[in-house]
Amino acid sequence: MTINLYKNFKFIFLLLFLCSCTESKFYGHVYDYDTEKPIKNVSVYVNGRSTKTDSTGYFSINIKSNLPNVIQLKKEGYFSKKVYRKADSLRRFDTKNINWNVIYLYNKESDFSPKIR
Repeated sequence: MTINLYKNFKFIFLLLFLCSCTESKFYGHVYDYDTEKPIKNVSVYVNGRSTKTDSTGYFSINIKSNLPNVIQLKKEGYFSKKVYRKADSLRRFDTKNINWNVIYLYNKESDFSPKIR
């Protein structure tokens, strides 16, 4: 009886481990830093997957919830941006790098844009 219980425990542990590699949705909005208006058609890349923002600047993409993620945003006329996200042990994203999943891009013509020296 104990051997059977041990085998069942190993199977359940393995099943839980494999289920921890699940995907979840990551979503947010992209805005222009100067105008605070949403930017449409921004290319959003996350670990080999991609999507684009809609007319309200909204995007949604499936990610591996237990892995670090690099979010890269690109739009012609704007500086590209990379944001690094890491899930905690409960697979929730921290707010260290993005508050409220709002990302601002700098227009290349902006007075506030990072100047390349």
